[in-house]
Amino acid sequence: MKHKTSSAVIFDMDGTLWDAIDNIVISWNKALAQAGETGVHVTREGITGFMGKTMDQFAKALLPHHPLEQAMEIMQTLEKLENDYLREHGAVLYADVGKVFQKLHGEGHGVCIVSNCQSGYIEAFLSHYKLEELVDDFECYGNTGHGKADNLKLLIGRNHLKQYWYLGDTQDDYNACKEAGVPFIWASYGFGSVNERVPRIERLEEITDMI
Repeated sequence: MKHKTSSAVIFDMDGTLWDAIDNIVISWNKALAQAGETGVHVTREGITGFMGKTMDQFAKALLPHHPLEQAMEIMQTLEKLENDYLREHGAVLYADVGKVFQKLHGEGHGVCIVSNCQSGYIEAFLSHYKLEELVDDFECYGNTGHGKADNLKLLIGRNHLKQYWYLGDTQDDYNACKEAGVPFIWASYGFGSVNERVPRIERLEEITDMI
């Protein structure tokens, strides 16, 4: 941990810290055209339902006419252009994320991120908004090949965290937390819903009061 603490809030990315869907659509359609996939076109509505899924799940849904290995190769092209585009343009933040992170640090909590995204996606977010020094650690599917539950356990273990919460916006986030034994808080302003009675916040800034 950059900030020495045994307590941390672990954040999801999409639907929790920002809404990057419109810029993902732009970058993916450019990449699909470059890859010769002229019959494939993504829309905001089409992508929204898959936010939070792993990239192999995206590949199967978006490119079912290709074997998975070939579809994943095309997805790698999409991911690279997406990362470059988001690093340059950013997306729609749900709040002044830097201030939220600073307040958490001021109250003695670390700030971490765990997402099912590709490698480089979190780094693009941190780079565009210059948040590198405010985020203590992060992990993702693209780095480990593992789902969110395993990555939560990995991050918690290597940082020797004793107290932690995960803020996410979907049922899949809740399920991963339940599997990993991590207290879950629902970002009800995000993309998804949760079919359980769980603590919830309606604005990102409320996270400091919730914990």
